[in-house]
Amino acid sequence: MLARVLPLCAITLAWATPVPAAPFDLDRVAAGATWVMHFDMDAARESIVMQRAWERALKIHPAVEQMMRMGAGMMGMDLRKDLRDVTAYGLDTDKRNGVMIVRVKANRQMLEKMVEKAPDHETMEHRKYTLHAWTHKGWKGRGGEKVVGTFYRDDVMVFSRKPERVKAALDVLDGEEKPAAEDGPLGGRVRPGSIIVARAAAVDPGTKCPVLRQGRSFRVAIGENEGSSFYRAKLDMASSEAAGQTEDVVEGMEALGRLRFGDDAAAMKLIDGVKTKTEGSTCMIVWDAPAEEVWAVVAKMADRWEQKRKEWMRSQGKRGGDRGGSGCKDCDDGCPMKKRGGEKDDRRLRDDEF
Repeated sequence: MLARVLPLCAITLAWATPVPAAPFDLDRVAAGATWVMHFDMDAARESIVMQRAWERALKIHPAVEQMMRMGAGMMGMDLRKDLRDVTAYGLDTDKRNGVMIVRVKANRQMLEKMVEKAPDHETMEHRKYTLHAWTHKGWKGRGGEKVVGTFYRDDVMVFSRKPERVKAALDVLDGEEKPAAEDGPLGGRVRPGSIIVARAAAVDPGTKCPVLRQGRSFRVAIGENEGSSFYRAKLDMASSEAAGQTEDVVEGMEALGRLRFGDDAAAMKLIDGVKTKTEGSTCMIVWDAPAEEVWAVVAKMADRWEQKRKEWMRSQGKRGGDRGGSGCKDCDDGCPMKKRGGEKDDRRLRDDEF
């Protein structure tokens, strides 16, 4: 059950009373790490765009609130208010060797009792810590690999697929081993309000992203600060030619956006805000926009998507075509949200390469 918390922690965007943000901290990352990713839930809660998105999601899907309450009871934590941040890093580019540190107010006793009932559960000791290992039933076809996790503190959990990685991470957190250096390849200033920070000193040669295949390192930050949404990316490419091609890709995406939203002045303003600059083998991408304007465009696009969804539902004879406040309970057995496999529905899949 603990393993299910990990992806949910990373993608759940739910909102509660704002608390002081917990920015990216390299002291949690081991020296020699080649990549790091940080998701700051506290910063997300303070974001105008994210707050509005959550409010809209509740309006369109009122059952989500009940599902979140049920999930809180099952997991021993309420991610709407208890999750602080998630930091993941690795000493090489193989994500299977990565470590994930989750800061969340959790019911430790409840979670430890639950994991003891998981398949193939076993424990091991590392100084004062008890590590739990178990087979996640959802990981079929992965050679029987186990999840390994432990509580560093009541509000900090550490996970990996290998016990030695968890132990090494605990040593860093305890100060027994050195953390990553601030002046190292993963160090440097973190832009205030960053919700997602991603840095890599090396790129996985097996990446599916055609741009990153030609990259040597990158730094990305996405967030919102003082009412302004922002995106920053700095990519160190294998050559100046590759850097130029990366700039061409960005400009191509801008061109597609202009074709799609050429008659929408508000959307065009956001697209025109994208700036790229190439210096030698480095390509930099900068974008800023008022958060209120970003949300206005996002809301308009969501309205269009929702209208198309309703039209599709009606064309298929589904009773959920005009959902209103009834939620999913009015959908029949043919609801596309309930399908598994077979015919694809019209939900847009998130591109998580970056």
